[in-house]
Amino acid sequence: MALGVILCLAMTAGGWQQQAPPVVTEASQQRGFRISGTVVDAMSGAVLTHTLVSINAQGVRDSNQSVETGEDGRFVFENLAAGQYGLFARRRGYLQQFYKQHEQFSTAIIVGPELNSENLRFEMRPQASISGQVLDEMNEPVRNAQVMLFRRALALGRRQNWQQGSAQTDDLGRFRFGYLDPGTYFVAVSAQPWYAQRVMHNGLNRTETIGEGSISSSYSTSAPQSFGRSNVEEITTGEPELDVVYPITFFPNAPDIAGAEPITVRAGDGETADLQLQPVPALHVLVRTSAAAPASEESGEGENVYASATVLVAGTQLGVPMSSQQISPGVVEISGLPPGRFNLRLNSNKNGEMTSRMQNVQIAGDTAVTLSEADSSGTVSGVAKLESGAALNPSPMIVLRARASDEQFTTQADGNGEFNLKEQAVPPGTYDVLVAQPAAVAVKSMSATGAKVSGRSLEIPGGQEVRLKLTLSQGTGRVAGVALKDGKPMDGVMIVLVPEVPEHDLVLFRRDQSDSDGSFALPGVHPGKYTVVAIENGWELEWLTPGALEKYLAGGEVVRVTANAKIDVKVKVQQPQ
Repeated sequence: MALGVILCLAMTAGGWQQQAPPVVTEASQQRGFRISGTVVDAMSGAVLTHTLVSINAQGVRDSNQSVETGEDGRFVFENLAAGQYGLFARRRGYLQQFYKQHEQFSTAIIVGPELNSENLRFEMRPQASISGQVLDEMNEPVRNAQVMLFRRALALGRRQNWQQGSAQTDDLGRFRFGYLDPGTYFVAVSAQPWYAQRVMHNGLNRTETIGEGSISSSYSTSAPQSFGRSNVEEITTGEPELDVVYPITFFPNAPDIAGAEPITVRAGDGETADLQLQPVPALHVLVRTSAAAPASEESGEGENVYASATVLVAGTQLGVPMSSQQISPGVVEISGLPPGRFNLRLNSNKNGEMTSRMQNVQIAGDTAVTLSEADSSGTVSGVAKLESGAALNPSPMIVLRARASDEQFTTQADGNGEFNLKEQAVPPGTYDVLVAQPAAVAVKSMSATGAKVSGRSLEIPGGQEVRLKLTLSQGTGRVAGVALKDGKPMDGVMIVLVPEVPEHDLVLFRRDQSDSDGSFALPGVHPGKYTVVAIENGWELEWLTPGALEKYLAGGEVVRVTANAKIDVKVKVQQPQ
């Protein structure tokens, strides 16, 4: 059971697809059944008293109940109607969790005639924590620093890093992350010296121009300088030696996650991660577009440019504190950057036309960067219609999801199926294309001009006008069944629905966990050919890594799903290989 939801790898605009509630049948009106068991500490096996245990079954009247375990750790729910019950427990000092929970999946308790729903062993994991203090170079607390917690674990079939949470330091520079699952974590801090002052520059001489290509490889901020054939006048609002920043710092003292020390947290642990920040000179970058030119004396028209900088950390684009100002048409100065690798973005407006350019650059000192048309974000438009050629009503919502960053670009098609992303800057990269709404609609096939298509993925080059043609299939099927080991139903098994071409159809994967009677359900399956596999203790398997599931396909069950189909299968449980 997917805790009330099934995770669709597409991570659509809503991100989740709701399971249909169980149908209330004559059998579900039968009563007199029980759910019972014992709550224990997952590490020591000790019974846990005074634990609140709850059950709930959608579609079964008066099914919400809670009891507290006694001195023996036991819980009992009596006189229950037949049905599918979620079993949940919470206790101070422990993670709140469902029965046999893995990620967002758990095992539901199926209650009914000839089904065993008693003497369950509910293992609860003690919560863990990471805390620490952030100090500056003078051993003084850094207040209001942003502390970021990253986790390294298996997510969506791959082992990866992602941001788990964030917190601000208090007046003593302290922070704490609680209620953590056991695992591997990293801690990073972003802050600004309280005494820092920015040095900016002012204007370019309109009668002169910046030289072609890069403006300069570096420049000083100590006096007015010459860039190509243009003079820049410096404005200093404070002491130049106070133009400093704190780089993003990973525990214990690393500039990026690759050099950080992993913090291994075990159930019940309280780990410490203290950090000390050291200031470095703030860097200045002149950024211009290849088409940048001074405004004419008569019209005063030119290119207005707005700059931003982000840094990619564990798959998340984090904004970097910085200052910027336009010093000439098409030219912007960014100040306040630490050394590092940044994604620079220029959003420009020239004669009412918006353009966005991006470039990933490594900055070690004051420098200048030119962004060309090849760095421009693409313009994406297209048409989405049903296989019959008719437009869909209601109109579909189209989503492009970047594989590298999970960033999403969403637009609503009109009544004729036409859609347009021209108001959104879609950078070069590989995207999965999907329909967010209606839920029963999927992209069956697509073609494109200006981009390369592979299945339901799209590779967009820089600065291209991309036109998509999407053919939509309407209606989804449902795959359900039982996981069997040695001919007997088995609970807690990972069920994976594998599309025919996995690498190009990531949005079609479905997963579930078998319930107490070995049953599973995979709703919202779009038409196509799939293989259903059941893997015991498969929750640490990097199942989305190319080739990882190939060895299990021969032992799975092949299904062909059509719109509105209901397919039942029996799947043999396989051991991890």
